[in-house]
Amino acid sequence: MLAFSNSIDIIIPSFRLDEQYLLPLIHLPKPGGWKFTYYVVVDNPQVQPGKEILRLSGEGAIHLFINPENLGAAESRNKGINAGSGEWMLFLDDDIVAEQDLLFQYVKAIEGHREAIGFIGLTDFPAPMNTFTRALMAAGLTTIFTIANRKEEFMWGVTANMMYNRAAMQELRFSSVFPKSGGGEDVDLPAQICLRNNARFICIKEARVTHPWWNDGQPHYKRFERYGVGTALLLPRFKKFTWYAFPNPVEGMVLALLCAPLFFMFLSWQKWLIFLAAIPLIDMGINYIRAAGMGYRELKVAYYMTLLRCSTEWGMFKTVIGQGKPDYFMKRINVDFTRPRHFRTNRWRITKLVIYLILLSFLYYCRY
Repeated sequence: MLAFSNSIDIIIPSFRLDEQYLLPLIHLPKPGGWKFTYYVVVDNPQVQPGKEILRLSGEGAIHLFINPENLGAAESRNKGINAGSGEWMLFLDDDIVAEQDLLFQYVKAIEGHREAIGFIGLTDFPAPMNTFTRALMAAGLTTIFTIANRKEEFMWGVTANMMYNRAAMQELRFSSVFPKSGGGEDVDLPAQICLRNNARFICIKEARVTHPWWNDGQPHYKRFERYGVGTALLLPRFKKFTWYAFPNPVEGMVLALLCAPLFFMFLSWQKWLIFLAAIPLIDMGINYIRAAGMGYRELKVAYYMTLLRCSTEWGMFKTVIGQGKPDYFMKRINVDFTRPRHFRTNRWRITKLVIYLILLSFLYYCRY
């Protein structure tokens, strides 16, 4: 089927089907001369649609799909892609608050860049509300959401607010190899589209939405472990963009456990335990320095940063080992998909290496 000229499919995967968020998205002001078609894909067979959603579906204002079983974020988005035929596809999350001119900004971008493979909108967060949300900011876990504020073009963006050109996507789809709840698939698909078309997505910071803090801003780690799983699954799919790095805290503790017999040849088991315990503490100290440089001088921010980082690293480690790919241990991926060196370091890794060497020297020469 030929795409309708000046047509946009708006695809919203949902689990909650919360009308307080969905209805404002459906009723966003729309530019004249354009056709907008909504596809709301519910990945929760137990959900009971509200009266207004049912009315809009019955009148044909939206296309409502309720999955008979939980298919995951990737397959739900694919269902919306396959159901539509619009020239452009705008993906929105089901819990965002969009600016009233969102669709006007995307139409303006399209009219100025008809050849674009797509656009990355700005997904902002409210001001940090507590220590944990400040840790999320300091740890850089919101950075990709606001990439449109810092880049003119990029290889990928979050599907909370991102537009794709159907002609550039062609038969490519979100992969179901990634976690059902999301993590990695929103990197994989746009990167593949960019590499195939030798182009990048244009960042449109004026196309702005606000994303609420996950879990109402309360401490949680499962999401970030899932991000680590997704990152590990990206490694074999984009081998030429991977590189080896200095071990992260989780990898460092694994190496310390594996090397314990060698360690005991030179030091006591008590000193080995001290070194093992020092690994996350050193990382916490480095995190405190980094957070303080951003204006966050609370020790608890560094504590949460360390737990968040270890959650992601644990997700990566268990996936690499669980898939029987130990050669990806200590491997990383360039998320901007530029060609990396075989081994990379930075001032923080060098600082940690120096601290480790000083600690080992101290333990070796310390007599007790």
